[in-house]
Formats: sequence, C-alpha cells, structure tokens
Amino acid sequence: MDKPNIVLIGAGSAQFSLITIYDIIRHSSLHRSKLTLVDIDEERLKLAERLARRLNEKFKAGLKIESTLDRKVALDGADFIISAVEVERERCWKFDCEIPLKYGIKQVVGECGGPGGLFHALRIIPIVLDMQRRSRYLP
Repeated sequence: MDKPNIVLIGAGSAQFSLITIYDIIRHSSLHRSKLTLVDIDEERLKLAERLARRLNEKFKAGLKIESTLDRKVALDGADFIISAVEVERERCWKFDCEIPLKYGIKQVVGECGGPGGLFHALRIIPIVLDMQRRSRYLP
C-alpha cells in the first residue's frame, strides 16, 4: 500500500492536535505519509504546522506536511480523516451544562453523555456529514 494521505481537521486544537501529530510521527509505518492540517483559525493553524514540522524533523519521519483553511480542498484524496472539530466550544460548553441543570439534570462535563452530549452532537453532526459526503469512499 502507498503511504496514506492523512487529514487532521481542527488542527488548531492545542491539546488534541499535538497528541495526534505526535502519534502519527512516532509510528514508523506512517513515515513519509502526507499530513494535511486544516483549521478555520489561521493563527492556530500556522502554530500547528510549525509544531508538526519541528516534530517531523526531530523524529525524521519524512512526512509531507501541508496546511489549509479549506477542508473541502484537504479532503480531496484523503485516505484517513481525523476530526477534532468543535463549534464555539467554550461558549457552548457552558450551555451544555447549564441548560440540563436548569431542569434538574446534573450534566457530567464532557461531550459524550447526557443532554449536553446531545447538544454537542447536534452542533458537530452537520460538519461530520459534510466531511463524509466529500470522502472518496462513498458508494
């Protein structure tokens, strides 16, 4: 198999993208792959790209690293799509916890469970479906 084309959408995420980029670079089977970083925040994207390039150089992974603000362009030819997408995370997380509490439901902090998890999913699902529609693996 040729080396994969990996796309990381939401690469501006300080915590998630750092761990993900590090994991990709540390796996020798992924060395010389293409890694495309995508985010809507240009400054965060530039920071993620600099970090990826430094790690790539340090571990001699030979990745071909690109970045773009346009996920539609990045998805063309992607073999793997990793999503760290959030929609107004800080502002919305507050509501994810406060609205259930208003109705007597203590929401555990996190995006996966309870009413807050549903709110989170409803924000993210349209973006995930768009990525899926653009995937070349659709029948």
